[in-house]
Amino acid sequence: MASLFEETARSTILRRLDQLTPDATPRWGRMRPPEMLAHQEETLRYALREIDAAPVASPLAWPLVSWLGVHVMPWPKGKAQSPAEFLAGRCEDWEAKRTSLKGYIARFVAQGPAGDWPASPVFGRLSGKSWGVLAWRHFDHHLKQFGV
Repeated sequence: MASLFEETARSTILRRLDQLTPDATPRWGRMRPPEMLAHQEETLRYALREIDAAPVASPLAWPLVSWLGVHVMPWPKGKAQSPAEFLAGRCEDWEAKRTSLKGYIARFVAQGPAGDWPASPVFGRLSGKSWGVLAWRHFDHHLKQFGV
C-alpha cells in the first residue's frame, strides 16, 4: 500500500493537487474542491498535534478493523465518518490554501514514521507507518472524488 512517506507516492499526490481546480465537479458527496483542501489541511494539522478532535464512535477504532480500514478495505464514497473539527477549515484563497497544504504535507513527512503520532479519532491508535498509508489513502480518495 502506498504511503505519504514514500517519495514516489507523495510526488504523485502533489502532482494531482496541482491538477485540481477550484471549480472541479465532485463525482460523489457535497464537498467542493476548496472545502477539500481545507479538510485535508485540518487532518494533517491534527496528525501534527496542532488541533484536537473528538473521537468518532465507530467500530473502525477496534485494532483489527482499524488496520483493515487503513490498509485494505475500500472507503465509502460520501459516507465517511469525519470529526467536525476536520470540516471546520476554510479556503478563502485557492492558491494560498494549496501552498499551505503542501507545507503541511512536508511537515507531516518530516516527522517520519518513527514520529510521535496521536490516535486517530476514527481509526484509534495507529503506528507511524499506518499514518503514512492513511494520509496517502485520504488524499487519493478525495482527489478521485474530483476526477484527479
